[in-house]
Amino acid sequence: MVCKGATAKDFTAPRGSGRVKILVFGAGAIGSFVGALLSIENEVTLVARAAHADAIRARGLKISGRTTLVAHPNVATEVPIAEFDAVFVTTKSYDTANAVQALQPLWRRTIFVTLQNGLGNAEALSDAVDRVLAGTTTHGVTFVRPGEVVHAGEGETVVGVVKGAVRADADHMADVLNRAGIATSVTDDVRRELWAKAIVNAAINPLTAVLRAPNGAVVANEDLRGIVERLAREGASAANDAGVTVEGDRIAAKAVEVARATADNRSSMLQDLERGRQTEIEAITGALLRSAAKGRRLPYTETVYALVRGLEGSLAVAPKEKTDPRRGNLFK
Repeated sequence: MVCKGATAKDFTAPRGSGRVKILVFGAGAIGSFVGALLSIENEVTLVARAAHADAIRARGLKISGRTTLVAHPNVATEVPIAEFDAVFVTTKSYDTANAVQALQPLWRRTIFVTLQNGLGNAEALSDAVDRVLAGTTTHGVTFVRPGEVVHAGEGETVVGVVKGAVRADADHMADVLNRAGIATSVTDDVRRELWAKAIVNAAINPLTAVLRAPNGAVVANEDLRGIVERLAREGASAANDAGVTVEGDRIAAKAVEVARATADNRSSMLQDLERGRQTEIEAITGALLRSAAKGRRLPYTETVYALVRGLEGSLAVAPKEKTDPRRGNLFK
Protein backbone atom coordinates (compact mmCIF):
# COMPACT_ATOMS: atom_id res chain seq x y z
CA MET A 1 0.00 0.00 0.00
CA VAL A 2 1.23 3.48 -0.83
CA CYS A 3 -0.02 4.72 2.54
CA LYS A 4 1.49 1.95 4.62
CA GLY A 5 2.95 3.38 7.79
CA ALA A 6 1.72 6.89 7.00
CA THR A 7 -0.10 9.16 9.41
CA ALA A 8 -2.92 11.57 8.75
CA LYS A 9 -0.39 14.38 8.79
CA ASP A 10 2.17 13.00 6.37
CA PHE A 11 0.01 10.92 3.97
CA THR A 12 0.08 12.27 0.41
CA ALA A 13 -1.60 10.35 -2.40
CA PRO A 14 -0.14 10.54 -5.93
CA ARG A 15 -1.84 13.28 -7.91
CA GLY A 16 -3.90 12.29 -10.92
CA SER A 17 -6.12 13.97 -13.47
CA GLY A 18 -8.61 15.49 -11.03
CA ARG A 19 -10.99 14.83 -8.18
CA VAL A 20 -13.78 12.34 -8.60
CA LYS A 21 -17.09 12.63 -6.76
CA ILE A 22 -17.79 9.24 -5.15
CA LEU A 23 -20.61 7.82 -3.05
CA VAL A 24 -19.79 4.76 -0.90
CA PHE A 25 -23.05 3.05 0.03
CA GLY A 26 -22.65 0.73 3.00
CA ALA A 27 -19.74 1.99 5.09
CA GLY A 28 -18.95 -1.08 7.14
CA ALA A 29 -15.40 -2.39 7.37
CA ILE A 30 -14.38 -2.55 3.70
CA GLY A 31 -16.55 0.42 2.67
CA SER A 32 -14.99 2.58 5.37
CA PHE A 33 -11.47 1.51 4.41
CA VAL A 34 -11.96 2.16 0.70
CA GLY A 35 -13.87 5.39 1.33
CA ALA A 36 -11.23 6.74 3.70
CA LEU A 37 -8.39 6.20 1.23
CA LEU A 38 -10.40 7.53 -1.72
CA SER A 39 -11.26 10.67 0.25
CA ILE A 40 -7.64 11.82 0.39
CA GLU A 41 -7.79 13.23 -3.12
CA ASN A 42 -11.45 12.83 -4.10
CA GLU A 43 -14.78 14.13 -2.84
CA VAL A 44 -16.22 11.12 -1.02
CA THR A 45 -19.53 10.70 0.79
CA LEU A 46 -20.08 7.64 2.96
CA VAL A 47 -23.59 6.34 3.66
CA ALA A 48 -23.29 4.73 7.09
CA ARG A 49 -25.21 3.70 10.18
CA ALA A 50 -26.04 6.58 12.50
CA ALA A 51 -23.50 5.77 15.23
CA HIS A 52 -20.69 5.37 12.69
CA ALA A 53 -21.69 8.58 10.91
CA ASP A 54 -21.79 10.53 14.19
CA ALA A 55 -18.34 9.28 15.20
CA ILE A 56 -16.84 10.20 11.81
CA ARG A 57 -18.32 13.70 12.00
CA ALA A 58 -16.93 14.16 15.50
CA ARG A 59 -13.47 12.64 15.24
CA GLY A 60 -12.88 11.61 11.65
CA LEU A 61 -12.55 8.07 10.29
CA LYS A 62 -9.58 6.31 11.85
CA ILE A 63 -7.75 3.54 10.00
CA SER A 64 -5.13 1.66 12.01
CA GLY A 65 -3.02 -1.44 11.45
CA ARG A 66 -1.30 -1.89 8.08
CA THR A 67 -2.52 1.58 7.12
CA THR A 68 -2.53 4.49 9.57
CA LEU A 69 -4.78 7.35 8.64
CA VAL A 70 -7.48 9.68 9.93
CA ALA A 71 -9.75 10.70 7.05
CA HIS A 72 -12.56 13.23 6.97
CA PRO A 73 -14.99 12.20 4.22
CA ASN A 74 -18.50 13.55 3.99
CA VAL A 75 -20.93 11.23 5.74
CA ALA A 76 -24.69 10.68 5.65
CA THR A 77 -27.24 8.12 6.83
CA GLU A 78 -29.30 8.32 3.62
CA VAL A 79 -28.47 8.78 -0.04
CA PRO A 80 -27.99 12.53 -0.55
CA ILE A 81 -29.69 14.39 -3.38
CA ALA A 82 -26.59 15.06 -5.47
CA GLU A 83 -24.69 14.00 -8.58
CA PHE A 84 -21.85 11.48 -8.32
CA ASP A 85 -19.28 10.20 -10.79
CA ALA A 86 -19.28 6.74 -9.22
CA VAL A 87 -21.14 4.73 -6.60
CA PHE A 88 -19.28 2.02 -4.70
CA VAL A 89 -21.73 -0.52 -3.26
CA THR A 90 -20.21 -2.23 -0.21
CA THR A 91 -23.27 -3.46 1.70
CA LYS A 92 -23.79 -6.99 2.92
CA SER A 93 -24.99 -9.25 0.11
CA TYR A 94 -28.42 -9.70 1.72
CA ASP A 95 -28.89 -5.92 1.62
CA THR A 96 -28.16 -5.54 -2.09
CA ALA A 97 -31.81 -5.39 -3.15
CA ASN A 98 -32.49 -2.63 -0.61
CA ALA A 99 -29.37 -0.79 -1.73
CA VAL A 100 -30.50 -0.91 -5.35
CA GLN A 101 -33.83 0.68 -4.43
CA ALA A 102 -32.24 3.33 -2.22
CA LEU A 103 -29.91 4.30 -5.07
CA GLN A 104 -32.65 4.49 -7.72
CA PRO A 105 -32.10 8.21 -8.51
CA LEU A 106 -28.59 7.33 -9.70
CA TRP A 107 -29.39 4.28 -11.86
CA ARG A 108 -29.17 6.11 -15.18
CA ARG A 109 -26.58 8.79 -14.38
CA THR A 110 -23.77 7.09 -12.49
CA ILE A 111 -21.41 4.17 -12.90
CA PHE A 112 -21.82 1.58 -10.12
CA VAL A 113 -19.01 -0.54 -8.70
CA THR A 114 -19.77 -3.49 -6.42
CA LEU A 115 -17.04 -4.54 -4.00
CA GLN A 116 -19.21 -7.00 -2.08
CA ASN A 117 -18.73 -10.54 -0.85
CA GLY A 118 -20.53 -13.47 -2.40
CA LEU A 119 -22.23 -14.19 -5.70
CA GLY A 120 -25.27 -12.54 -7.26
CA ASN A 121 -24.61 -8.91 -6.32
CA ALA A 122 -23.45 -7.82 -9.77
CA GLU A 123 -26.49 -9.47 -11.33
CA ALA A 124 -28.84 -7.74 -8.87
CA LEU A 125 -27.33 -4.37 -9.75
CA SER A 126 -27.42 -5.13 -13.47
CA ASP A 127 -31.16 -5.80 -13.35
CA ALA A 128 -31.71 -2.10 -12.61
CA VAL A 129 -28.56 -0.05 -13.25
CA ASP A 130 -27.33 1.03 -16.68
CA ARG A 131 -23.56 0.82 -16.09
CA VAL A 132 -22.04 -1.71 -13.70
CA LEU A 133 -18.50 -2.71 -12.80
CA ALA A 134 -17.75 -5.49 -10.36
CA GLY A 135 -14.68 -5.86 -8.25
CA THR A 136 -13.09 -8.10 -5.67
CA THR A 137 -10.64 -7.30 -2.92
CA THR A 138 -8.77 -9.53 -0.50
CA HIS A 139 -7.76 -6.78 1.92
CA GLY A 140 -8.56 -7.81 5.47
CA VAL A 141 -10.42 -5.09 7.37
CA THR A 142 -12.03 -5.31 10.81
CA PHE A 143 -14.71 -2.94 12.11
CA VAL A 144 -13.58 -2.08 15.65
CA ARG A 145 -16.07 0.54 16.78
CA PRO A 146 -17.98 3.47 15.26
CA GLY A 147 -15.43 5.71 13.59
CA GLU A 148 -12.60 3.15 13.52
CA VAL A 149 -11.55 0.15 11.42
CA VAL A 150 -8.35 -1.88 11.41
CA HIS A 151 -6.54 -2.75 8.19
CA ALA A 152 -5.42 -6.20 9.29
CA GLY A 153 -4.09 -7.63 6.04
CA GLU A 154 -2.85 -6.48 2.64
CA GLY A 155 -4.62 -7.81 -0.42
CA GLU A 156 -5.33 -7.52 -4.12
CA THR A 157 -8.16 -5.65 -5.85
CA VAL A 158 -9.50 -6.40 -9.33
CA VAL A 159 -12.29 -4.69 -11.31
CA GLY A 160 -14.03 -5.47 -14.58
CA VAL A 161 -17.04 -4.65 -16.73
CA VAL A 162 -20.37 -6.35 -16.04
CA LYS A 163 -22.93 -4.27 -17.95
CA GLY A 164 -23.17 -1.10 -20.00
CA ALA A 165 -19.67 0.15 -19.26
CA VAL A 166 -16.55 -0.23 -21.41
CA ARG A 167 -12.96 -1.18 -20.66
CA ALA A 168 -12.05 2.51 -20.37
CA ASP A 169 -14.49 2.86 -17.47
CA ALA A 170 -12.83 -0.03 -15.64
CA ASP A 171 -9.39 1.43 -16.38
CA HIS A 172 -10.52 4.79 -14.97
CA MET A 173 -11.90 3.27 -11.74
CA ALA A 174 -8.72 1.22 -11.34
CA ASP A 175 -6.69 4.41 -11.77
CA VAL A 176 -8.77 6.18 -9.12
CA LEU A 177 -8.20 3.31 -6.70
CA ASN A 178 -4.50 3.05 -7.52
CA ARG A 179 -4.02 6.77 -6.93
CA ALA A 180 -5.67 6.30 -3.55
CA GLY A 181 -3.12 3.64 -2.63
CA ILE A 182 -5.34 0.60 -3.30
CA ALA A 183 -3.37 -1.45 -5.82
CA THR A 184 -5.93 -2.44 -8.47
CA SER A 185 -5.83 -4.26 -11.79
CA VAL A 186 -8.44 -4.70 -14.53
CA THR A 187 -9.72 -8.04 -15.77
CA ASP A 188 -11.61 -9.01 -18.90
CA ASP A 189 -13.13 -11.99 -17.05
CA VAL A 190 -14.62 -10.49 -13.92
CA ARG A 191 -17.11 -13.35 -13.52
CA ARG A 192 -14.26 -15.76 -12.92
CA GLU A 193 -12.71 -13.33 -10.40
CA LEU A 194 -16.01 -13.10 -8.51
CA TRP A 195 -16.24 -16.88 -8.34
CA ALA A 196 -12.63 -17.23 -7.24
CA LYS A 197 -13.18 -14.69 -4.43
CA ALA A 198 -16.35 -16.50 -3.33
CA ILE A 199 -14.48 -19.81 -3.23
CA VAL A 200 -11.65 -18.32 -1.16
CA ASN A 201 -14.19 -16.75 1.21
CA ALA A 202 -16.07 -20.05 1.48
CA ALA A 203 -12.82 -21.81 2.38
CA ILE A 204 -11.84 -19.33 5.11
CA ASN A 205 -14.77 -17.38 6.55
CA PRO A 206 -17.05 -20.18 7.81
CA LEU A 207 -14.15 -21.87 9.59
CA THR A 208 -13.15 -18.62 11.31
CA ALA A 209 -16.77 -18.15 12.36
CA VAL A 210 -17.02 -21.67 13.82
CA LEU A 211 -13.64 -21.43 15.55
CA ARG A 212 -14.22 -17.82 16.66
CA ALA A 213 -10.68 -17.10 15.55
CA PRO A 214 -8.84 -14.82 13.10
CA ASN A 215 -7.93 -15.94 9.59
CA GLY A 216 -4.48 -17.18 10.51
CA ALA A 217 -5.94 -19.83 12.81
CA VAL A 218 -7.39 -21.82 9.89
CA VAL A 219 -3.93 -22.45 8.43
CA ALA A 220 -2.08 -22.74 11.75
CA ASN A 221 -1.80 -26.51 11.57
CA GLU A 222 -1.94 -29.26 8.98
CA ASP A 223 -5.42 -30.50 9.91
CA LEU A 224 -7.14 -27.12 9.58
CA ARG A 225 -5.13 -26.20 6.50
CA GLY A 226 -6.32 -29.45 4.93
CA ILE A 227 -9.95 -28.46 5.56
CA VAL A 228 -9.36 -25.08 3.92
CA GLU A 229 -7.90 -26.80 0.88
CA ARG A 230 -10.77 -29.30 0.66
CA LEU A 231 -13.35 -26.52 0.93
CA ALA A 232 -11.60 -24.63 -1.87
CA ARG A 233 -11.47 -27.70 -4.12
CA GLU A 234 -15.16 -28.37 -3.54
CA GLY A 235 -15.88 -24.74 -4.42
CA ALA A 236 -13.90 -25.16 -7.63
CA SER A 237 -16.01 -28.17 -8.60
CA ALA A 238 -19.19 -26.11 -8.05
CA ALA A 239 -17.77 -23.30 -10.20
CA ASN A 240 -16.92 -25.73 -12.98
CA ASP A 241 -20.46 -27.14 -12.79
CA ALA A 242 -21.71 -23.57 -13.29
CA GLY A 243 -19.53 -23.11 -16.38
CA VAL A 244 -16.75 -21.11 -14.71
CA THR A 245 -13.32 -22.72 -15.06
CA VAL A 246 -11.47 -22.77 -11.74
CA GLU A 247 -8.53 -25.12 -11.12
CA GLY A 248 -8.90 -26.85 -7.75
CA ASP A 249 -5.27 -27.08 -6.63
CA ARG A 250 -4.56 -23.50 -7.65
CA ILE A 251 -7.55 -22.01 -5.79
CA ALA A 252 -6.73 -24.17 -2.75
CA ALA A 253 -3.23 -22.69 -2.68
CA LYS A 254 -4.72 -19.21 -3.10
CA ALA A 255 -7.04 -19.70 -0.12
CA VAL A 256 -4.11 -20.70 2.08
CA GLU A 257 -2.11 -17.73 0.80
CA VAL A 258 -4.93 -15.27 1.56
CA ALA A 259 -5.48 -16.70 5.05
CA ARG A 260 -1.78 -16.26 5.81
CA ALA A 261 -1.63 -12.75 4.32
CA THR A 262 -4.61 -11.68 6.43
CA ALA A 263 -3.71 -13.76 9.48
CA ASP A 264 -4.66 -11.06 12.00
CA ASN A 265 -7.96 -10.23 10.35
CA ARG A 266 -11.29 -11.32 11.79
CA SER A 267 -13.40 -12.29 8.81
CA SER A 268 -16.64 -10.47 8.08
CA MET A 269 -18.56 -13.66 8.87
CA LEU A 270 -16.93 -13.89 12.29
CA GLN A 271 -17.53 -10.19 12.93
CA ASP A 272 -21.20 -10.62 12.06
CA LEU A 273 -21.65 -13.48 14.54
CA GLU A 274 -19.77 -11.59 17.24
CA ARG A 275 -22.14 -8.66 16.76
CA GLY A 276 -25.24 -10.84 16.68
CA ARG A 277 -25.98 -10.17 13.01
CA GLN A 278 -26.94 -12.29 10.04
CA THR A 279 -23.94 -13.56 8.07
CA GLU A 280 -23.39 -13.76 4.32
CA ILE A 281 -23.28 -17.56 4.40
CA GLU A 282 -26.09 -17.80 1.82
CA ALA A 283 -24.34 -15.62 -0.78
CA ILE A 284 -21.02 -17.40 -0.28
CA THR A 285 -21.29 -21.04 0.80
CA GLY A 286 -24.98 -21.33 -0.06
CA ALA A 287 -24.32 -20.03 -3.57
CA LEU A 288 -21.71 -22.72 -4.14
CA LEU A 289 -24.06 -25.44 -2.93
CA ARG A 290 -26.82 -24.20 -5.23
CA SER A 291 -24.41 -24.20 -8.19
CA ALA A 292 -23.17 -27.77 -7.84
CA ALA A 293 -24.48 -30.27 -10.35
CA LYS A 294 -27.40 -32.44 -9.31
CA GLY A 295 -26.11 -35.41 -7.39
CA ARG A 296 -22.72 -33.87 -6.57
CA ARG A 297 -22.02 -33.89 -2.85
CA LEU A 298 -19.80 -31.25 -1.28
CA PRO A 299 -19.43 -32.75 2.21
CA TYR A 300 -17.06 -30.20 3.75
CA THR A 301 -19.02 -27.29 2.30
CA GLU A 302 -22.31 -28.77 3.49
CA THR A 303 -20.89 -29.21 6.98
CA VAL A 304 -19.61 -25.65 7.47
CA TYR A 305 -22.84 -24.32 5.97
CA ALA A 306 -24.87 -26.23 8.57
CA LEU A 307 -22.58 -25.13 11.41
CA VAL A 308 -22.77 -21.43 10.57
CA ARG A 309 -26.52 -21.59 10.07
CA GLY A 310 -26.72 -23.25 13.46
CA LEU A 311 -24.66 -20.47 15.03
CA GLU A 312 -26.92 -17.87 13.41
CA GLY A 313 -29.94 -19.67 14.82
CA SER A 314 -28.46 -19.67 18.33
CA LEU A 315 -28.18 -15.88 18.08
CA ALA A 316 -31.69 -15.53 16.61
CA VAL A 317 -30.29 -13.83 13.50
CA ALA A 318 -30.77 -16.58 10.88
CA PRO A 319 -33.65 -16.79 8.43
CA LYS A 320 -36.46 -19.06 9.65
CA GLU A 321 -36.07 -21.83 7.09
CA LYS A 322 -33.47 -24.46 7.97
CA THR A 323 -32.97 -25.95 4.53
CA ASP A 324 -30.11 -26.82 2.27
CA PRO A 325 -30.15 -24.18 -0.50
CA ARG A 326 -29.54 -26.91 -3.08
CA ARG A 327 -31.42 -30.01 -1.99
CA GLY A 328 -34.11 -29.03 0.50
CA ASN A 329 -33.63 -30.58 3.92
CA LEU A 330 -29.91 -30.74 4.78
CA PHE A 331 -30.58 -32.96 7.78
CA LYS A 332 -32.26 -35.88 5.97
